[in-house]
Amino acid sequence: MAKTALIIGGGAPNATLMSGALTAFDEAGVEFDVVSTAGAGALIGLLYLAPASGDVQAALRSTVEMGVSDAIYERYPVNYKVFQKPGAVADLYRSLVQANPFLQTIQKSAGTGAADKLVADLAQLMFASFCPTTLDGKSLGLCAAVPFLEHIVDFAALDAHRARFYVNAYNIDDRYMQNFSSARGEINADTIRAALAFPFLYPPYRMKDPKSKTGEEKFYYEGAAHDCLNYKSLVENERSVRDIVVFDVLGAEKLMRKPRDLYDAWLLSIIVPLIEIARDDTKIFQERHNRAGKWNLLPVKFDIAAKDWETSLDWSRSNLARLFDVGYRSAQRFLADEGAALPRRGKAETAAPVPTPARRRKSTRMRNADLVVPLADDSSSDAA
Repeated sequence: MAKTALIIGGGAPNATLMSGALTAFDEAGVEFDVVSTAGAGALIGLLYLAPASGDVQAALRSTVEMGVSDAIYERYPVNYKVFQKPGAVADLYRSLVQANPFLQTIQKSAGTGAADKLVADLAQLMFASFCPTTLDGKSLGLCAAVPFLEHIVDFAALDAHRARFYVNAYNIDDRYMQNFSSARGEINADTIRAALAFPFLYPPYRMKDPKSKTGEEKFYYEGAAHDCLNYKSLVENERSVRDIVVFDVLGAEKLMRKPRDLYDAWLLSIIVPLIEIARDDTKIFQERHNRAGKWNLLPVKFDIAAKDWETSLDWSRSNLARLFDVGYRSAQRFLADEGAALPRRGKAETAAPVPTPARRRKSTRMRNADLVVPLADDSSSDAA
């Protein structure tokens, strides 16, 4: 039987476009047989398939809490929630801070209003500022490798999920793009950290290569830095896929613009090269693999207002909330038109799109603090 796949591309600041769209998909009961990801899209895909809380929609909605309160961001435009200081001493500090009952109380109240969110973000900024670090001129990257990952993803649930999950990472030692698959039991915290190790932001991630029979360790960079849209996993492993829904938040020319300041110029230096890579990925796929029209590409178009493009890469909470709403509404329009024939839960593959109640795998409610607020890292120490 023909399968349906979802491709989630890279892009971190505008990742809430994707989480908003997936929330609308989940409400409508859309199901995918395959989810293929790259870069920050891997994190969104994992929250969709295997959130630690068990509540898919709450996990996706809480990605807005990655954003920093506007009152802080206007003065200090850095996302200290996502990008945290590296080093073993920093990991220990975060563990101690996270056990602080005062901070726990602030985090638990962060969802009750704008003032409470501001207080929580200020407290986190204070603790992040005092965090010690071993960062110096010999360091290979600025930040710790996604120290909150195990707090938000249930990897055991992913292994048990019916959908196959793929993520790519660039194998530096062997110099090739390597795909990891949940069907082969390769998706874990290490492979995700490898897949998110964007150069300069994060050091190359070292882990055991699942393909090595001797357990040899290799170094990896983020896959999206080389291949923003992971068509390769479908071409090589999923030949029975017919429809491919594509989330591409980077392949938009409108992201190319004049910077507002030096920090914005640095951010654009990361994003601008990825824009053309993302655009070329689909062109190459169509030219090399889909001339006969075997696959039906269904790109979701995100309708960002012209006035909002300049701030679309900001990490402010207002921007992330706005992008989530744009993604949600764009997906609803897509499902009413090009995506109307996508398979739904409990319906035949060709059934008409009938929205179903929101999916909740558990009754547990995910708090805002469960996503990016954790400062602790109980394991090893990504997301452009």
